[in-house]
Amino acid sequence: MLFVASALPSHFFAMAPFAWAAHAAGHDVRVATQPQLCPAVAACGLATVGVGRPMDFAGDYRRGRAADPKDLFVRIAADMADDLVAMARHWRPDVVVWEPTSFAGPVAAAAAGAPCWRFLWGPDIVGRGGSGRERMPDGVRELFTRHGCSADQVPAWLTIDPCPPSVQVPTSAPWRHVRYVPHSTAARVPRAVLAPPRRPRVVVTLGMSVSGLVGEQAFPASRVARALAGDGGEVVVALGARQAAAFGEVPPGVRLVADCPVTTLLAGASAVVHHGGAGTMMSAVLAGVPQLVLSSMPDLGFYGDRLAATGAGLRLGADDADDTAVRDAVNRLRADATPALRLRAEALRQPTPARLLAELTAVPTM
Repeated sequence: MLFVASALPSHFFAMAPFAWAAHAAGHDVRVATQPQLCPAVAACGLATVGVGRPMDFAGDYRRGRAADPKDLFVRIAADMADDLVAMARHWRPDVVVWEPTSFAGPVAAAAAGAPCWRFLWGPDIVGRGGSGRERMPDGVRELFTRHGCSADQVPAWLTIDPCPPSVQVPTSAPWRHVRYVPHSTAARVPRAVLAPPRRPRVVVTLGMSVSGLVGEQAFPASRVARALAGDGGEVVVALGARQAAAFGEVPPGVRLVADCPVTTLLAGASAVVHHGGAGTMMSAVLAGVPQLVLSSMPDLGFYGDRLAATGAGLRLGADDADDTAVRDAVNRLRADATPALRLRAEALRQPTPARLLAELTAVPTM
């Protein structure tokens, strides 16, 4: 099984548990990604191959190199395609699994004559509920032609979706749901956070990817934490080590935790305030924690709106999130966790990665 990811490590993290389920089931697994992402992806413990040249996706995004981010993903796909197609034709995978922005994945599948599965991170902002073929940019269609094939040659173009159906956009395409399993390279868990909180806990996190794309000021974790401090509860701010070093003075009632899996902090939390990243959102869904999304990018706003429609969260634009608005929203969420618990139950009804993989790879008996 050949897994393909690009642009950001988080794009692979969503499907890493599925890749590990394949590895644990005895399948031969390779992950192909851009060279600069290889260290983070290889840290997942799976065989990783670099394809294409190193590219600075976050820097290009900040510099506005493309008005439509899909133009950047097309550039990445064009750069990855030659190496990836050569690898696929040589290795002959039985299936290619790709995340929604790794457009070189289906090109390699077509070139190798293999089925391909599109693996989502959360709400389908790229395909909008379609199979992925009909919204494919023209530049990707040209890549198929360049390698002597077409999108129509890829059999069994299936979408695998870790998002609960009530959060996902409507679809009529070939679709299978799977239970979301959080994955992170952060692994340091302070002993103190394992104990049940003595006071109502609110977790604040800005994720790892968004600060690289739009800067940490787009989601000022320190200001949010200060706005929530002093209400008699506990505010836990989850950051990377570099982010924690830049946090500044820590007010009373606020605890900084660096490089800790956010899922550990969500246990027992009464609410979480975050940037709207799909990984954080899905982790909070699985924990049954009400969410306040402070979105600074269009795609994060899209995720937040899909969540808010279920009643399990609220969304504010980053520009509208003054201290009073943040406190009021958190208090509203903490008053009734029923929608979040209902969404958690829905997420847990989805088959585990191991179970879905077994169903998809079962060999029919005669």
